[in-house]
Amino acid sequence: MVPVEMVKGDWLGAGLWLLASGFFDLLDGSLAREARVQTLFGAFWDSTLDRVSESLVFAGYLLYYYQHQETGLFLTAFAVSILSLLVSYTRARAEGLGFNCEVGLLPRPGRVLILAFGFLAFQPDGALILVGFLTLVTVIQRILWVYHKAPRSRQAS
Repeated sequence: MVPVEMVKGDWLGAGLWLLASGFFDLLDGSLAREARVQTLFGAFWDSTLDRVSESLVFAGYLLYYYQHQETGLFLTAFAVSILSLLVSYTRARAEGLGFNCEVGLLPRPGRVLILAFGFLAFQPDGALILVGFLTLVTVIQRILWVYHKAPRSRQAS
């Protein structure tokens, strides 16, 4: 699992694991659509497991930086993990309000690829910082998208 490889500093192993899991994550949705066996619960469950999977990657970063007493990068990993969850949350909340919110520079597949290639290139810190910046941009893009699409006359809770 990614956190184990990451804590050990096995960036090659972490990168290969992340690429493989990302591939199978993309494949399961495509297969369900192709076989016409999609269900609402299946889509919900898939999204939920995506959040767990992504959180495990950031847990690996947090454990690695904690173990190596790299406070700045530890805090960066914490902030990026929150931003990553906010990308998903802003889309889900917007869709719950009736807006299609598949906008933004870096959805989950892009985050997975950048992190995986950062691991494979033995540049996990750079990948984390890049993902953090692009994820912040994505969150802002989604907030602005909903702001511009939402009517101003009524409130939703």
